Amino acid sequence: SGYSNGGPVQLPLSNQQYTQMAQPMSIRASSGAWTPQDDSTLMAARAQGMNWAPIQQSYFPSKTPNACRKRHERLMERRSADDWDGLKLENLAKNYMGMRREIWSALAAQTGEKWNVVEQKCMSQGIKNLQTAARSCARRERMLDPSSSSSSGTHPHQGSYSHSGFEAHTDDSGYADEHDQDHDHD
Repeated sequence: SGYSNGGPVQLPLSNQQYTQMAQPMSIRASSGAWTPQDDSTLMAARAQGMNWAPIQQSYFPSKTPNACRKRHERLMERRSADDWDGLKLENLAKNYMGMRREIWSALAAQTGEKWNVVEQKCMSQGIKNLQTAARSCARRERMLDPSSSSSSGTHPHQGSYSHSGFEAHTDDSGYADEHDQDHDHD
């Protein structure tokens, strides 16, 4: 009769039923790393004008079309970064050396440092370390002055840090100025 004390009786699960319940349904196993041969095949197929689904079906059945697209994007980014030959780098260096005082002077004025000191510090730290330090500074400023948080309706970058402290920046036109343009969010 299956009912005891007025409710259904739960029968014990078989080992197969228990194993099926314990396995998550939505997690897909990794299809593995891309090999240099895979990269060559992917680039050649895309160069022939193939779309992502046919590339995946023909060459990479264990991967998704989206995985093929993302890998191709990464390879193209890497290629453009590596495309700097000697002449292109020399041209960049020549122009940089002619403009370096102009490039670094505005930041130096904001920080109260000499432009060449600012240049050296930024170059030696690298962009990733500068981004991390900028986020730390912003967190510290929010903790020290909770009234300037985004919950009070002000924009988190609505001020600029100067050597003397935090100065209000009141232009709310919606257009980025030189203070807003350099904030790189990951």
